Amino acid sequence: MKKNLSLIAFGWGFLLILLFIYGDLTQPKFSQQADYLMTYHTAGTLVREGKASMLYPPADATSFMDTEFDKTAHRILPYLPAKSLAEYMYMPMVAGLFVPFSILPPGYSLLAWQIVSLTALAYSAFLISSHASHTDEPSQLDIAAGWISLTLIPLAISIWIGQLSVVYGLLPLIGGLYFVLKRKDLQGGLIWSLALIKPQFFIPAAMMAVALASAKRFKPIIGIACGGIAIVIINLLLFSPALFSEWLTTLKLAEAVYSDLKFGVAQHLATSLPRSIILLLPVAQHAVFKPLIYALSAILGGIGLFVACRLVRSSLADSYKISLAAIICIFATPMIVPHVFFYDYAIFAAAGFLACAFKWPEYLEWRVRSLTYASWVVMNLYAVILLTKKDLAIPIIFVLIMLELYRRALVMGNAALKYGNEQPEIAKTDKP
Repeated sequence: MKKNLSLIAFGWGFLLILLFIYGDLTQPKFSQQADYLMTYHTAGTLVREGKASMLYPPADATSFMDTEFDKTAHRILPYLPAKSLAEYMYMPMVAGLFVPFSILPPGYSLLAWQIVSLTALAYSAFLISSHASHTDEPSQLDIAAGWISLTLIPLAISIWIGQLSVVYGLLPLIGGLYFVLKRKDLQGGLIWSLALIKPQFFIPAAMMAVALASAKRFKPIIGIACGGIAIVIINLLLFSPALFSEWLTTLKLAEAVYSDLKFGVAQHLATSLPRSIILLLPVAQHAVFKPLIYALSAILGGIGLFVACRLVRSSLADSYKISLAAIICIFATPMIVPHVFFYDYAIFAAAGFLACAFKWPEYLEWRVRSLTYASWVVMNLYAVILLTKKDLAIPIIFVLIMLELYRRALVMGNAALKYGNEQPEIAKTDKP
């Protein structure tokens, strides 16, 4: 990557860190409304205090209002507005991971997590660039791309509010791809299983594991299964089967709550295809239309999986076919997963890394680059609307544009299959 671009990346990252420090440490009325403090810091505090039983609402709860968890959040976050509702929907183990951070005062705890997230982002860029440098067609992607990727506003927002997206989403997704590209499939599957902590990022990993299995590479699925079993066992050993069961019940409650605007769902942030459609319908009609909407999403995901399987089985070089298949699976994610909010679009940073890591064949170069740039522009434009004129943000329009970009990703994959077979000279083997 050119020197001046690296300097810009450093300057941008440095500026963001300064903004994080200023906001976290001097603006508690603002920072204490961050998802991180309301959710993960509060959950870590409860586990540290020996009150893990207060993580989830009662089994008969119909909302997250007036729960012990919400009351705890307001107790430890004195500047949290009374109308703010704190809720926790992750497995018990995740709360345990934040116990060390909960020891810190709220502002410092948020800042520490933001620094960890920025470090994980830089390491994600390093992993992809490290692999690319050992292929026949490396680009000039380097660790500075981690800072450049912060120009993707959903990613910057995700780190700003302290979401899990980078540490337990982006990094496991890219880490698993790194090992798969190295033909260390079992390790890749084990790393992918960590994305179960942030399920939105697990979907493309699972799709990739199935695609690899179609090419008789079964170790990624075995790795995911082993890792998933280990995660369940850790939850049961460190907490209890009863608490784990309460978490599963909470997931059912979350599905009901996030399908009804009366519970205060931020509709402008609900940017998955199924959720944006559901929220347009009267609640009385959900029972009829939800199965149809989810079936549509499954079909769209199945088309992406089909193309990804064909790519993985093709004679293209591993770096090309694995990267193209992963990009398609990433673009499929908001079309499949109901619980995708705008900040979860941080996942597209992985697609950007893969698109920029290699010098693509001439017939693919423009398709890959234009898809990357177009998606970057569309997401950032929607972000600007959200931040400046929220009332003009219409999720269904944004999602339909992303659906068109997903279609273009599928066309790109089919073009690789068509022209790659016609030009066998590009179906070369990566360097060991």
